[in-house]
Amino acid sequence: MKNSLKALSAQHKRVQAKREALFAKAHELSAVLTEEFGAGIYASGTDRMLSLTGPGEGTYGRLAYDGEELRVIYRTTDEDLEDGANGVPEDERGYHLRPLSSCSPEWLDRLLEPTSVDSLFASISTVLHEREAQVDQSLGALDKLLAAESAEIEAQMTGSLKGLNNDTLKQNWAAVLEATHLETADGLTRSSRMLESVCTAILNDRGVELPSDKSLSPLLKACIKSLSWPEAKEALEDFNQLKGGLQSICNAVGSLRTHFGTAHGASSHLPPLDPEFGILAKNACATAAIFLLSRHKQSQETSQVAQTE
Repeated sequence: MKNSLKALSAQHKRVQAKREALFAKAHELSAVLTEEFGAGIYASGTDRMLSLTGPGEGTYGRLAYDGEELRVIYRTTDEDLEDGANGVPEDERGYHLRPLSSCSPEWLDRLLEPTSVDSLFASISTVLHEREAQVDQSLGALDKLLAAESAEIEAQMTGSLKGLNNDTLKQNWAAVLEATHLETADGLTRSSRMLESVCTAILNDRGVELPSDKSLSPLLKACIKSLSWPEAKEALEDFNQLKGGLQSICNAVGSLRTHFGTAHGASSHLPPLDPEFGILAKNACATAAIFLLSRHKQSQETSQVAQTE
């Protein structure tokens, strides 16, 4: 008898030790979930009976992760009967919340069963899939919007060039459109070159001597300086910021061309840029060119009117 009792006692101690190890693993899992997801996710597993007060009656609940730690959410079958009698819809019935550290061993045994833990992970996976699908849908909508804006900019640029008797500019723009959709590096180079040619054309048309350094930044600076601007003193600071913004954006495109383009022996050890950068460079250069050509045309018309008067 004593041997039997000792064997049972030893087995009981093993069970207790394993249970403590299981609870420790549960807290470790909670810490890992917080580290990986933080407050960015909420998910819960499937309900299971935690304690019985009668046949099919008692307290039931599920594992839940709420962005801070693993917890148990639970309710009783008596509450179900009361809510049912009061006409409370199932999706509006509330659960109580309790941390795992406050749960009884009986509850923890059932909450940490493999099927319960698996249902929690399945819920997390479902939440992530839904979020990914939502993000993909949003990205698709933004891609369509940006593509429409890009097409509008391209049409405006083509329209701006129609009024100019300059086949070189038209050829350069056609090369930009072709390169942007084929190779990002070449697109960067041709976009920057296109804006250089626009600045050069405007300066030549206005009879302004080209700078000795005919790279993008000096050409753009000379082009901006040669154009007329509204004389409203109240907006002088705004116009200066606009000029500086144009210079900064185009200088950035020029820098991308230097480091990632096909001109000037760009650094081959650098990884190639994503196509979006080529599209951005094309749109930025086109937007700047459209504005500069419009200001150039406006200045010419203003001068002609002044001469007529």
